[in-house]
Amino acid sequence: MMSIIDFVTGFVTGGLLVSTTWGLFWLGISLIGRARGTCGWPVVLKSTAAGVIPVSLVVALFWWIGGAASVTLWFGVGLLGMPSILSGLWLRRMPDGRRAGTHMVAGVKQLMAELLNTQQGCGGCDHEHTHETCG
Repeated sequence: MMSIIDFVTGFVTGGLLVSTTWGLFWLGISLIGRARGTCGWPVVLKSTAAGVIPVSLVVALFWWIGGAASVTLWFGVGLLGMPSILSGLWLRRMPDGRRAGTHMVAGVKQLMAELLNTQQGCGGCDHEHTHETCG
């Protein structure tokens, strides 16, 4: 019974660490966007929350299990669970024949371009000419 609890705790912790990483990634993007003036403080605050809340829950989970000294093999196996599932989903084929990960990367690039206000119509040529003919 204890090994099941350790596995589930590890699985939840793995998911929270993935969420933390994702939130901190978007925090970096939003801070760059904020510095450029292309996105507002609400985006920065939301991405901060997306990074801080899961890591706070990880700290609480570690406190609950008794710290790093109480980590078991089953916890470690569970910790790899969520990243493994996400890797499997990443490799899944979509109806158009491409992998789901390819679609996700394209979506992330599009959102990053919107937040960072990068040129899409003319290939980032903002310093070369006026943009009446772009896009």
